[in-house]
Amino acid sequence: MAIDNFVMSLFLILVAGRILGELIDRIGFPIVVGEVIAGILIGPSLLNWVTPNSTLAVIAELGVILLLFDIGCETSIKKLAYSGSKAVKVAALGILTPFIVIGLASFYWLSIPPFTALFFGCALSATSISISMSVLALNNQTQTTAGQIILGAAVIDDIVGVILLSVLFNFASSGELDISSTLILFIMIASFIILSPPLVRVIIYLTRGLHIKAHVPGYDIFVVMSIICLFAWLAHWFGTPAILGGFAVGMGLSRQFTSPFNKYLKNPFAYTLKLEKAAKPLVQLLSPVFFVYVGISLDLSQLDMSYTGLLILAWLTVIAVASKFIVGLLASSNWQERFIVGSAMVPRGEVGLVFAEMGRQLGVIEAKEFAILVMIIALTTLIGPLILKYALRNKI
Repeated sequence: MAIDNFVMSLFLILVAGRILGELIDRIGFPIVVGEVIAGILIGPSLLNWVTPNSTLAVIAELGVILLLFDIGCETSIKKLAYSGSKAVKVAALGILTPFIVIGLASFYWLSIPPFTALFFGCALSATSISISMSVLALNNQTQTTAGQIILGAAVIDDIVGVILLSVLFNFASSGELDISSTLILFIMIASFIILSPPLVRVIIYLTRGLHIKAHVPGYDIFVVMSIICLFAWLAHWFGTPAILGGFAVGMGLSRQFTSPFNKYLKNPFAYTLKLEKAAKPLVQLLSPVFFVYVGISLDLSQLDMSYTGLLILAWLTVIAVASKFIVGLLASSNWQERFIVGSAMVPRGEVGLVFAEMGRQLGVIEAKEFAILVMIIALTTLIGPLILKYALRNKI
């Protein structure tokens, strides 16, 4: 992408995202909704000022990594562990229900091959951590019981989603299912999630020791961005989404970080707080880019705009929302917590888009099906935060 096109595209993304985010926030809706609408407005669907490309996709991915880092900084391992069994139940139902129901519905209504329908089900079984947690963060709800269940379930969703994507990718490429490679992938992911936060803490100790010798300004942001980039790369190398690398670094910096190594790796609070504050401006600048890019990725011209086509799209979207929303029933005996958890699991966001793009590249999903899938992902990304915002502001 030429530099002039890149800087103008980034300018439009930042400005449109900011303006629509501010407007939507002023009328009481989640900021991310305004940012997604901004992407639809400047993208191929309407004005066509910005089109999807690999350069902007990388910037958007970096924004998500930074957002997950910020969420990791506020994550309590104790609360996450406390909500563990509920998070597993929510995640299991939230994966199986859309996988089966949406797979069957898309096979029947869209008249697509069984493997393509399977891809639809997989793509819509994942939950976007970043979208729901950003809404919770704006309302200071990330450390509540519901917030920890949502975070735990969404992380599990992402891990299982990566494994499913890898299995489908291998099957589409080779025509056979390799159980051993799937098992190795699972072990690699588990190892990364367990070992990364303590390793981050070790690196923090080393960089703190070098801090007094640094003379060039900007040492704190240099350290935190270097660690985030390193662990995002390690996450990808281990076979997990790069965004989990940012989350792992955030947990390593967290004031609430707990592990068996805490006796030897106590948090140097003054230093880690400086690192967190140094990263805040970058998080606030780049995380909206992802949400705008979701809207840009949607091209409404590819959709079947006939009555039947729109009816099928509406029904599939309703099923996509309902199949995630019902998981809230397992979260708590409190109806408001059930409503919060159920609505927070609805947005598909970045993981669903990765699935959709992979299916398109493999030739499993044609242009028409790709547009429908991306539209459903975009609609769940809009609907989920709206319901969540309502649940947070009202007693159910």
